[in-house]
Amino acid sequence: MPLPVVLLPFTQWHEISPSARLHPTGKRACLCCTHACLLHLFALAALVQGGATGGSFQGRHTTDMGTGMQSILERNDLDELMALAELADRDFTAERYQPIVVGTSAHSALAAEQSAAARAETESRSAHKLHIPRRPPWDASTSAEQLDAQEKASFLNWRRQLAVLEEEEGLYLTPFERNLEVWRQLWRVLERSDIVVQVVDARDPLLYFSEDLTGYALMLHPTKTSFVLLNKSDLLPEAVRATWADYFDSKGIKYGFWSAFVASEAQAKARHDAIAVGLEGPSATEVLRHFSQLLGLPPSGSSNGGSSRTKVLSTEELLGVLEDVAREAVEAADDDDPRKSDPSRRFMVGLVGYPNVGKSSTINAIFGAKKAAVAPTPGKTKHFQTLNVSSTVCLCDCPGLVFPRFAASKAEMVAAGVISIDRLTDVRAPVDVVAARCGQLQLEAVYGLQLRHPVAAIAQSGASQVSTSGSSGVSKTGSAAAVQQQQQLSAGALLLRALARARGWTASSGLPDEVRAGRQILKDYTTGKLLHCKLPPGSEPPGFAPVIAPLPGTVNSMLLQQGWQHHHQQQQQQPVARSTVSGSIAAEQQ
Repeated sequence: MPLPVVLLPFTQWHEISPSARLHPTGKRACLCCTHACLLHLFALAALVQGGATGGSFQGRHTTDMGTGMQSILERNDLDELMALAELADRDFTAERYQPIVVGTSAHSALAAEQSAAARAETESRSAHKLHIPRRPPWDASTSAEQLDAQEKASFLNWRRQLAVLEEEEGLYLTPFERNLEVWRQLWRVLERSDIVVQVVDARDPLLYFSEDLTGYALMLHPTKTSFVLLNKSDLLPEAVRATWADYFDSKGIKYGFWSAFVASEAQAKARHDAIAVGLEGPSATEVLRHFSQLLGLPPSGSSNGGSSRTKVLSTEELLGVLEDVAREAVEAADDDDPRKSDPSRRFMVGLVGYPNVGKSSTINAIFGAKKAAVAPTPGKTKHFQTLNVSSTVCLCDCPGLVFPRFAASKAEMVAAGVISIDRLTDVRAPVDVVAARCGQLQLEAVYGLQLRHPVAAIAQSGASQVSTSGSSGVSKTGSAAAVQQQQQLSAGALLLRALARARGWTASSGLPDEVRAGRQILKDYTTGKLLHCKLPPGSEPPGFAPVIAPLPGTVNSMLLQQGWQHHHQQQQQQPVARSTVSGSIAAEQQ
């Protein structure tokens, strides 16, 4: 049972969040009083727990708040209270000896009770309330102090609205960016840019695409066009790219397929070949040849994996598309727009997106050299930066931002790589998501495992224990209890144990190291070693997963419908002992 949060009652207080409350008094409390209140808070927490050991905030992820620009997705209740007090520039006083206990499991219990249909209806009704924070209007006469105060007040009001949405509507929000400094970077990028490029993961574009960001850009300027750049498109078969092209065309959204990894690898290989023959630098022809080979295309294939709508753009093609879109946006502005009167001005292309979708990698691939810091940890870029690509185009890179969304759990956010995997301790729920999406055949092919259906495996194990009970002295009751305990394990837990045993990963307790195995599976999923691609809404099936290991150069030629039929036929032909670990792609839970 988790330790409940103990909050001291305030003389007058406002709703800030479902688990943190704040009261402005207009009077600054001294440090010693604040320290005494905090000690009193922890003492009350210990009393409520009844002497149980363990921290009050176990299982919560808290990032360092001291750097100012550190991305903050979650805070424990005490840090949330103090951060909001600082944001509001208010202090608080407490009435002692009258504690109020607020449970921390209210949302999870409510989410479990609500049906999926009822939750979806509530989310649809409240969708207009879920938006990104807006920067208050300002002009040249606004002082820095005034603007800072207005931004803090606006941001605090936005946080209050999300808190009311959670508590009154009973909805659950995914972790989202809570640091005002990070949102300020987004505001500056939007104001500077001629067009806004949302970099998304092509395997699940709608998870990373923000319609509200598109609307906010149009609010700033009616010609500030948005462009969706689907990175990691080398992980999508051409048939899957075609379905997404149809979807974006029907919505009137400009888009482009791109792979920063393939572009960088092609440049590196061409550079290596040039050095081997004594040339100063690689030619464009050699780069394109390696680019086609990495995508699994014929050496002479210049289509880059499909028609003009679905092909994966090369670096030169991407720059041309972005420049054309930016030029159209500027030319569509009014004649008195100052951008038209400056012929030497470069087109400003803003890059925005979630952490770990490849914004910095895209910049590095465009330049052919390392211009932006890249790391597998989400949120590497800390400040926005402008980089001149050519005499006509300038890129403006924004730090990665996690936008607020409705969700039933955080497991999908972890599987998407938005939340740092290296800091996870509970890996079963995200691995359950990965196992359900990828299917048994792909997992066996990638890891070289022989997975069996959980029920069949448990029944066989139980039978073997019962058959030897007469000679070993083990009771049938104990064996049945062990079988029943194993039946309660999820498919992800069984996969974790199988991989840990196969690799010889053992924890200090002597049991299989599920945490290490889970982190490896999640990293393989985020990098594309395990492949699953979401299809547009209304598609049947809702996703695509290969039945073989998705080796580089083999993905582009996979056929969507034929691949699905072949997968389904193989699933039907497998005996009961070889059924999928967590169901095939047709049974995927949305």
